[in-house]
Amino acid sequence: MSDRLLELRDRIDALDDQILELVSRRGRLAQEVGRAKNGAPIYRPEREAQVVRRLQAANSGPLPNDAVERLFKEVMSACRSLEE
Repeated sequence: MSDRLLELRDRIDALDDQILELVSRRGRLAQEVGRAKNGAPIYRPEREAQVVRRLQAANSGPLPNDAVERLFKEVMSACRSLEE
């Protein structure tokens, strides 16, 4: 395996570690949101759609917007389960 490939994989691993930390932070915030809602509905499709639209508008690629939507809907679903 080339040195360049190893370097690229190391950089991806470092980014994956950062992504995991950020998703964990988002999950902890979702737990706080759940407590702050005081029994209000957990799932709000209009809020999810708003988040997806904002992220798609900010998306500069290379991921296409449909991939951004799928990725963040999965993140939001996992975090929503933490709100309950």
